[in-house]
Amino acid sequence: MQVVRLLAEHPETQVNNPKGTLYYAVEAAELDEPGALATLIALKLSANAQFQDRPGACKLIETAVSRSDQTMAQRLADCRAN
Repeated sequence: MQVVRLLAEHPETQVNNPKGTLYYAVEAAELDEPGALATLIALKLSANAQFQDRPGACKLIETAVSRSDQTMAQRLADCRAN
């Protein structure tokens, strides 16, 4: 998850296998590893061209809110507004 966090924070950084990186990030989020879902959302909302996916991030935000993550409630409102 540290690599995913770095990719979100440094959008100019590229990886050779973005599908593999995304696969492991999604897997960690599905396994409910601490912070994995929030990190994956940050990556999808980042300016990193390899991973940018606002609609996908909004779906993940809905999942986070349904899991009682109230820190994502404002982000969900932002998604619905756009």
